[in-house]
Amino acid sequence: MKRLYSVLIVLALTVTYAGAQVVTERCWHLDKVQFLQHKQDFWRSHKLYSTSAQPVSLFSGGYYNLTELNYGLGLKDKNAPFADHFAGITTVNGMRFGGGLALGAGVGFFTYGDYLNDGLDYIVPLYADVRYFIGGQKNKFFVMVDGGVLLNFTDFDDNSRYFTNPGIGISIPIAKKSVLSFTTGLFTQYDFDYFNDKEEGYRDTFINMKLGLLFGK
Repeated sequence: MKRLYSVLIVLALTVTYAGAQVVTERCWHLDKVQFLQHKQDFWRSHKLYSTSAQPVSLFSGGYYNLTELNYGLGLKDKNAPFADHFAGITTVNGMRFGGGLALGAGVGFFTYGDYLNDGLDYIVPLYADVRYFIGGQKNKFFVMVDGGVLLNFTDFDDNSRYFTNPGIGISIPIAKKSVLSFTTGLFTQYDFDYFNDKEEGYRDTFINMKLGLLFGK
């Protein structure tokens, strides 16, 4: 009889242990499944949040406006008119295509200081703006080039000129549809006679900087 009781006790303990192992394995398996599900949900929500949190992604295409403060410092013959330095404001309206290429048209107002009259004179720039944003990161570098005419309505024939302005810059999102833009480049202006007679015509070159805000849909 005692042997029978001993066998029954051992059998009961074995069954209990085996049941506990099965329950433990099932619980571990369920915990693992739930952990993997939570992990997938986390990364899915993180990806959605990260995508929606990048305002630059909204500029993948469509209309934009860029308004910039400009400053240029003359590099060579600063004693010539309109050659020492200038400051002003410009605004560009255009379209972005696929997040990279952007084409626009700009207008502005520049005031010039020079050593000849110790005063300021003004010029109105009318120009085309082409820029290309590089990469898909939040803060984007870009290359740009402006080109057009500088119109002086006081003395149109003698003081109006052409200009080109290649440069590089960076754009930094500051709000959902607003981007801070900083550009530096080489601003060169030519009088109307320069391309016909370089002996009579003249050219002035500046290092210029632009700080602006870009708004887009």
